[in-house]
Amino acid sequence: MINYIIKKSLSDDRIIQIIYIKNDVITERNIKVKEIYPDKIKAYCYLRKEIRYFKKENILSAKMIKDWR
Repeated sequence: MINYIIKKSLSDDRIIQIIYIKNDVITERNIKVKEIYPDKIKAYCYLRKEIRYFKKENILSAKMIKDWR
């Protein structure tokens, strides 16, 4: 399901919400996927206000945001 939502963000230019873990710190982020690689994604992160790379294995959950524009 996470892969589907990531692909939908890219194809529909949609913002999604992810729960992400890095170095044992869990964060909730709104992102817009720009590119998908086999093991990571490139996305605009609204929390950090810049393009970031996210390891797919570290994305704990993903969901569509209702008011995304």
